[in-house]
Amino acid sequence: MGFWADRTALHEAASQGRALQLKQLIDGGASVNIVTVDNITPLHDACIKGQLQCVRLLLDAGAQVDIRTIHGSTPLCYACAAGSPECAKLLLDHGATVNPSLTALTASPLHEACIQGNSECVKLMIDNGARLEAFDIYFGTPLHAACAKDHIDCAKVLLNAGARVNAARFHETALHHAAKVENVDLIEMLVEFGGNVYTRDNLGKKPIDYTMPGSQAALCLEFYENTPMSLKQLSRISLRMMLGSKALEIMPKLQISQRIIDYLLVEQLNVDPPLFPGDSTALFAGCWAERTEVHKAAFQGHALLLRQLIESGASVNIVAVDSITPLHEACMQGQMQCTRLLLDAGAQVDARNVDGSTPLCDACAAGSLECVKLLLEHGAAANPTLTSRTTSPLHEACVGGNSDCVRLMVAEGAHLEAYDLYFGTPLHIACANAHVDCAKVLLNAGANVNAARLHETALHHAARRKSVDLIEMLLEFGGNVYARDKYDRKPIDYTRPGSPSALCLEFYERTPLSLQQLSRVSLRMALGTRALEVVSKLNIPSRIIKVLASQSLTQQHKVQGQEGRGHTLGTHQSIARHLKQYSNPRPATEWNPAKPTMPPQPPQYRNGLVEQKKTRNGAETAEFSSAFYSPTGLLGVPGELRKGLI
Repeated sequence: MGFWADRTALHEAASQGRALQLKQLIDGGASVNIVTVDNITPLHDACIKGQLQCVRLLLDAGAQVDIRTIHGSTPLCYACAAGSPECAKLLLDHGATVNPSLTALTASPLHEACIQGNSECVKLMIDNGARLEAFDIYFGTPLHAACAKDHIDCAKVLLNAGARVNAARFHETALHHAAKVENVDLIEMLVEFGGNVYTRDNLGKKPIDYTMPGSQAALCLEFYENTPMSLKQLSRISLRMMLGSKALEIMPKLQISQRIIDYLLVEQLNVDPPLFPGDSTALFAGCWAERTEVHKAAFQGHALLLRQLIESGASVNIVAVDSITPLHEACMQGQMQCTRLLLDAGAQVDARNVDGSTPLCDACAAGSLECVKLLLEHGAAANPTLTSRTTSPLHEACVGGNSDCVRLMVAEGAHLEAYDLYFGTPLHIACANAHVDCAKVLLNAGANVNAARLHETALHHAARRKSVDLIEMLLEFGGNVYARDKYDRKPIDYTRPGSPSALCLEFYERTPLSLQQLSRVSLRMALGTRALEVVSKLNIPSRIIKVLASQSLTQQHKVQGQEGRGHTLGTHQSIARHLKQYSNPRPATEWNPAKPTMPPQPPQYRNGLVEQKKTRNGAETAEFSSAFYSPTGLLGVPGELRKGLI
């Protein structure tokens, strides 16, 4: 029924703002703290819709102000997400906690306000003591969230309140996010507050690398990179960083000119131009200032120079501020020769940077199969311990769509269900990025197709990406077409009505499963990661083994990919035509059990192909020219194998 199946009349009234009905229900003895399966109370429902009257009624009736949902969200989080400062203020007046403890699935009220761009709620939270550096696993700091969502007003409030402009998540700063959304005003403001234009993220990219060459954002960042900072700017930045969140409180009390105070506070962004070339004596070096010549040589692939530096006594394990070693640099760029030189010189193969990433993670992210093999030969851990900021090498390979690296990591024993708080499982990230080849490798190796992150499965990601090939393959391996995420949405709800992916999922929802399909998926699920190993040793015909092991799937996909222009469903029109035929079946004639003939059936749609009728030894049998996919994803077998499987 889904996790909203047990919503009560009290929940409905609170959500829809029916204050009179809500009061009658409360007066009638209804509990104001009744919860759904996901621990959502009527107060949560009222807050997410910004229903002020209903919120007041519930609080006055004794609703728990800090009750949490299954994901850890409080009503205050919901009020901030809805952009209702009135509801937020009412909750705070009733003792709501502005800084609830964060879990792996929880964002703070300040995060929620920044995500939705509600600057009034941001101000209210800060005035009530919200932590500016609260770190959420998914978003990072509130400033990260504001910049990623392009909410410049929220970012300005946070910066003026003393938020750290260079706080990093996976080495990624707010300036990286501003560059991605190409907001010049946001970029200038972050630089005004000391944003480091030279900072590199975990992919080795600076903010300018995320802009389109020649765009206003690119020209802006290029100017900042090439022009020295003024002494005046450096002084202001240093002062603001030293004062932190107390800056707004202390600076107005200084006995100096009001214009200087305005400049220090950056209340007016146009007080001075962003940079002062003629007044400069220093360059804002940033957190990458201490990168050594060894780092640079490894990063750029200068093997001869690197060898000379090593022979001259340079340390191969020297680290930058973020604990990045030369080996990290070489692997990040797939520099095979430099990687070999460093390892032979004693570089630590499992050295971790500040986010916990190892060189193997960087090599997988770069898609360098040679570097990955070399690291593994030198004892690199295929399953390093994951922290709140760390992804596994297998995750990194899936992010970049490097199926060869995925295959190698799986062969080396990488955990298929390694759970990253940001991405979920490797299968989640492969599907989120529409990397069909990576997903196929994982599924054939026994990855759990219905593993969930916040109730979201890989099939939800495939539906978002509108990848019919990926949808079919997930269903082939047992993907649940009826699974609902935390928003109570099925995969089909993320597709555009009438699109091939929508019609595909709609068909799978309607079509019943065959016994063969149920048997095959049950067997694969029972065997898990041992499926390929065990099935290959069964004393059964090799063709059945191929079906059970999904080995035939690859060939069928290739053939149909050529016929159907890249996906097995064929064209939009063929789907609609066959669905129409299926929804209007012809009347079935009487079937005589004594005669071994299949009863007439409506044309069955299977991957854009109609069921083929063939006659063997006087008996009519059904055979499909392609795999049979169904809502739970079991591969139907060719007609000649049915007798052997049933």
